[in-house]
Amino acid sequence: MGFDILGAVLDGEIKRDDIVLMVSLDGAQLYESKTFDCWIYIWVVLNLSPNKRYRKVHVRLGGFIPGLNKPKNIDSFIVVGMHHLAALQHKSLTIWDASHNSIIKSDLHLIFMTADGPGLVYWDRMVGHSRKNRCRMYCGLRGRRKTHGTHYYPALLKPHNHCVAGSDHADIDVFTILLGGADDYAKNLELIVTAPSQCQYELKKTDTGLTKPPLILGLSPQHCLGVPLCMTTDIMHLAGNLSDLLLVLWHGTMDCAPTDNMDTWDWTILCDGDGWIAHRKAVEDAGPYLPGLLLQ
Repeated sequence: MGFDILGAVLDGEIKRDDIVLMVSLDGAQLYESKTFDCWIYIWVVLNLSPNKRYRKVHVRLGGFIPGLNKPKNIDSFIVVGMHHLAALQHKSLTIWDASHNSIIKSDLHLIFMTADGPGLVYWDRMVGHSRKNRCRMYCGLRGRRKTHGTHYYPALLKPHNHCVAGSDHADIDVFTILLGGADDYAKNLELIVTAPSQCQYELKKTDTGLTKPPLILGLSPQHCLGVPLCMTTDIMHLAGNLSDLLLVLWHGTMDCAPTDNMDTWDWTILCDGDGWIAHRKAVEDAGPYLPGLLLQ
């Protein structure tokens, strides 16, 4: 992704007077004691330095979608802003530069489309995070599901004696996973839009990980990285979810299937007092080697 942005600059596609944008979408609950969801999307001007671009005075509000509940068709709200951006990309934005007493033509480039993991599906129109082909970067990694289950997990290793159809592929070497890209995206999207029946559509959706064409395809391809290159990953929630996952594993409190024997879990190192004492001592011994900022 970084190389694609630098390449656009080196190739002259992003010029000195152009504007580079990021759009972000998220939901918020306004009240602590009752359910009232609203959705907001904003524009961030990346030409500004990091210490300025995220300040309230510089963030541009794209739209506000009121509750009470999550909107059923978010496209109907954000299409106005995307259409306006497409129009500006088509004819460029005319700006009067008073410092040089001149008129400049500025092209608008959309570089990033951001949201949390569940929210990204409204930008890229891929399937949710529990589906088979779930990668936001479209790397092609296929998930695995349990017998009679519908939730797919990004498990690299094939479980022993596991023969669920569609999840019985061989072990995946993490070093062979592709970086992601748009090579197969257009071809797979064509399969979705040309599905002859609802049944075929559902099968193609599971196989390709796509649901429908996203609004970003209406933008100028010369002024946008496209899908999935402009999509970002949700690292913040990933870090939080991983910590919760590791804690319940180390404590031996994770929910498991009735056929699983928790007595065989050799990773439950924090399920007794001795484990906690040893862990505390290890953290204490590591103190002199940690940066002072982390200890404040």
